[in-house]
Formats: sequence, structure tokens, C-alpha cells
Amino acid sequence: MSKPPRPCSTWFVVAVLLAAGNSLVTSQANAEPALVVHVSVDGNDAAAGTAAEPLQTLPAAQQRVRAHLANDPASNVVVILHQGVHRLTEPLRFTPADSPADGHAVTWRAAEGDRVQISGGRIIDNWQRREDGAFVARLPKVAAGDWSFRELFVGGQRRPRARHPNRGYARVAKVGEDRRTNFTFHPGDVPAALDGDLSDTPLELVFFHDWSSSRTPVASIDQQTRHLTTRGPVGASLRFFHMDNWEPDPRYYLENHPALLDAPGEWYLDATTGELTYLPVEGETVDNLHAVAPVAEGLVLARGEPDEPVRGLVFQDLHFKHSAWPTPADGYAGVQATAHDRRDGRGWSFVPAALAFERSEQCQVVGGSVRRVGGAAIWFGSRCHGNRVEANLIDDVAGNGIMIGEDRSRQIDGKSWIHAAPDQAATANVIQDNLIQRVGVQFFGAVGIWVGMAADTNIRHNTIRQTPYTGISVGWLWNPDPTPCRGTLIEANHIHDVMRVLSDGGGIYTLGWQPGAVFRENLIHGVPLNLGRAESNGMFIDEGSKGLRIERNVIYDIDRSPLRFHRAEENDVRQNTLVLPDEQTPVFRFNNTPAENIQATDNKIITADAFDPAIANDLRKRVGPTVTHDDVPDPTDTFD
Repeated sequence: MSKPPRPCSTWFVVAVLLAAGNSLVTSQANAEPALVVHVSVDGNDAAAGTAAEPLQTLPAAQQRVRAHLANDPASNVVVILHQGVHRLTEPLRFTPADSPADGHAVTWRAAEGDRVQISGGRIIDNWQRREDGAFVARLPKVAAGDWSFRELFVGGQRRPRARHPNRGYARVAKVGEDRRTNFTFHPGDVPAALDGDLSDTPLELVFFHDWSSSRTPVASIDQQTRHLTTRGPVGASLRFFHMDNWEPDPRYYLENHPALLDAPGEWYLDATTGELTYLPVEGETVDNLHAVAPVAEGLVLARGEPDEPVRGLVFQDLHFKHSAWPTPADGYAGVQATAHDRRDGRGWSFVPAALAFERSEQCQVVGGSVRRVGGAAIWFGSRCHGNRVEANLIDDVAGNGIMIGEDRSRQIDGKSWIHAAPDQAATANVIQDNLIQRVGVQFFGAVGIWVGMAADTNIRHNTIRQTPYTGISVGWLWNPDPTPCRGTLIEANHIHDVMRVLSDGGGIYTLGWQPGAVFRENLIHGVPLNLGRAESNGMFIDEGSKGLRIERNVIYDIDRSPLRFHRAEENDVRQNTLVLPDEQTPVFRFNNTPAENIQATDNKIITADAFDPAIANDLRKRVGPTVTHDDVPDPTDTFD
């Protein structure tokens, strides 16, 4: 939960935030709201929508706002949500009809002092205890084919699907000849109960590549020959995603089969019978179990038109949770940062976000949280300008944390938009004062913050921690050709305990030519020794990276080189404090990069045994969020 200082009235704080984020906002944003709509979980959608007679549902409030704007678009509107869990079975979809005129705002916010949760989850409360101690719930909607889910939350905690091994991973003994669909496993690594044709089961192979992961259905297992075969190829179609490209014995584990259900907290959903089986942890009973599974695929989807953006939407002090993303039927083949193969030859897609914006301007997500979601958390994507993500807690997220911009796949007249219309790049978006943690809990190649093709993105005073892969990733072209990615400012962020699962990344990762990009006064530490082949670093300046100014950062507690350059072009590295684990480790690792490409000036190079922690502690006072975040479970959270 985050608690930024709250001004005396909502319309005032909206005016301040909008004015700070976009110069197009006028003094009209200071006007009192022309309409205030109240929503309570105990309300009535036929009511007046006042404080005394509130509406009950968010869609009903949206219709009231839309009707008002149709007659009076040049006005401010406030929707006040009162205490409780407001439920969605499908996302709230916003269009230009939900937007006020330029310079005005429609604010959806919590009532003063109330904790408001917006959940796309469904409570599961019809548990029965079996003789063997397992809890079972029968879900008719699942049996009817109307509902399925990959995530279950009990008492506000994500519970793992049945898996083996229960922790960590196994390693491949030998990859098969085609290097894509089969391998031999070591004796005892696969439970004996998994044997024969498994193609009609939901058993999933979770496979680790150096910087991404795959989830692929299993076709068969032969225990006699210790051979596992998948239903389709493991890994993305790019040639270097062969199973043994990086290591001869890559990591994997198995998930989602009743034979793997053997540890407290694990669960298995039988999609045919609709039976959900859960192994309780100590203290849980069928009477006190608070279980929720997601049903809504997304919570907020805001999309403008080519000539009319969604504008002026503000979501303040709202706590979003429980959003589903069903993986493709033929599996998930991660490429990087949750981009994955579509398997139909149509390129890549990204794991979508619970709060997704496209063609939006002057929109805000501020002072709330996004947690326990099955995709990414927040994405301001294609043609989004002047938006802000500020003072939020992003936690327990299956995919990326916060995303800005898009890749280059969108076409205009047969050409990539980055060549046909580079002025359409997402521009002047701000990510500030957020705490981003525990992303990538399903899709391990996820990052805390992803910036694709976007201009003048401002990333300041965030904490990014506990990620399986990179902290902040900027750029999306693997060569130095010009793109719209420029002017990114990454300043005063605290990035630590990243790269916990994968390799070949860092606290900050870059791609491509980025004129005017500045990475300044960030504190980066806690990058462990790489588990895969390629090393992990404080910053990894990857293919085509050019035009970066990296200055006054402190990078320490890195098990390999603080900075690595791979096929990088000209960049400026100045006045940084770079701490080496030992005297043998180079301060800069050059992979296919001429050393003369990097202009290194006035950097302070220290070995760990000589490093004074006061240097880091001094910077620590100036980095990270300037508001207070509480990252422990909130006592008012009902978990449902």
C-alpha cells in the first residue's frame, strides 16, 4: 500500500498531477467537478449515485459519466469508490466517449480514508475435506468450459500449481537430436507416476533459457528410457533458442499434473470435472480458507481512436488485483521481456497488462497498487503521450511490472511504423515513485520496467527489486539503426536483488541507438553469479546501444563486471563508482565491442574489500520513492 501526501480535495490533486505531467493541461483543470458519482458495494445501480444513494457497480458509474460527458465534455468529473472489494468479471473498457475535453479530468478514486479494491477474481468457498486431508471444491463453471485459471491465491498469497521438484529445478541429462522437442532426464528426476502417453493431460514443461523461459505441453514420458517428449517445440523459433544452445544441461521443472500434488500449498485444477484440489498449509481449514482465482482477463482497457485519444483519465488510490491471462494452447515460448512467439508465423506478442492503455494522453495511475495479476501490471503502449504512473506498489505480477511504448511490429502501408510514422512513438511518459517487486513470477524473462520504442520517457525515484531477470530494460532494436527510442532519463532509482533466476541481463539493460539517453545517480546492487552461460551485470549495454550517458551511478555487490558491453557503439561512462568483486574481474566486460567505443572518464574503481558502505548509504538517501510504501500485507485487505 502506498500513502502519498493527500491534498484537501481530489479535484485539486488531479489538477496538480496533470499540470505537472503535460503542458497541454490548462487552468480549467482547477474547476470544481461538474459531476460527482458515488459507488458502494452495498449500493443500487438504479439509485441517484449520490453519497446517500450510491450506485453499486463500476460499469453503472461509467455509464453515468459517459452520459454526462456527451452533453458537457468540457468539465471535470469525479467517481468516488467507497470501502470494499468492487468486482469485475470482465475489464472496464474506456473509449474516447469516457474522456473529457482537453484540459479536464475524469477521476476514479477512493473515498477519503477508505481502502478500495478492484478485483477480477472469484471467491471459492465451497470446500470439503477429503479423508486424505486434501481440500476439494467443485466448480461447475470450470466443468462447463466457461472458466479456467492458472493462479490461485489463498489468504492473499499466491499458491503454486502442483510441480516437481517442489523447489528449484532439475537439469537435462542430454538434449534430443532435433534439439527442440525431447530430452533424456537423470534417474529419479521425474516421478515414476508420469509414464506413457500424456498428451491428453495438462502437464507442462517449464524450461529455462539464458534470458527467457518456455512453458510447453508434454506429450509423453518413457520411464524405461528416461525420455521426455513435448507436444511442440521448446523455445522461440529463433535458431539460438535450441534447448542446448547455451548449456548442455539446461534447467527445467514439471508443473500441473495430479501426480505432482504432494506439498502443502500446492493445487491442481481438473478442467474436465471442474474439481479443484488443494493441499492446505498448517492452520488452514475448510472454514477459514480465503481462496480466490482470477476470472477477468484484464481490469482496465483504455483505447483511443486514431484521431481521438482517450484523455484525462485518472485512477487514484485504487488497489487492483486478480487478472487472468491464459497462455496459448500450444505453449508459451519466451523471447525476451515476455515477448513470445505466436507460433503461427505472425511474429511476437507480449504478455498483456491488467491496466492497458493505447492512444492515451494525460492519463494517470497514482497512489494505488497492482498485485496478484496473471500478466503484466500497467502498460501505456502505442501512441501514448504525457501519461504518469506514480506512487504505486507493483507486486506479485506474472509478467512485466510497468511497460511504456511498443515494439516495431505494427505496420503502416506495409512498413514498420518506426519508419513510416516515427512521430507516433509513445512520448513524455513518466514512471515515478513506484515500488516494483516480485515480477515475472510465471514468465521469468519479465522485467521491472520495460521501455520499447518510446521517446523522452522519465523513470525517476523508483525501487525495483526481487526480479528473476532485468530491473529496467530500454530499447528494442538489436542494431544501431535509428529508431524513435530517444531521450530516456533513468535517474535516482534503487535497483537491487535482480537477476535471481535467469542470466545475460542486469540492473539496467539497453538495446539500440538512443540519442539523449541519460542514466544518472542510480544505486544498483545485489546481482548474483549467473546461473546460465552468459554473465549478469550491474548494467548490460547490449547490441547496437549508442548515445548513452552513464554518470554518477553507484554499482556494487555484483558477482561479475559492473558494466558489460556487447556489440555496443559509442557511449559515455563518467564519474561512476564501480565496485569489483576482486582484482581479477574487469570493470568493463567487452564482448565484440572495441574498447575505444566507450569513453570512460573519472570513474572510481574499487574492489569490494576496500569499498566504504557509506558511499552507497549516502546515495541511498536520495534514490528510490519519495513517498512511503508499505510492502507487507495490509491488515484491511480482505484477500478476496
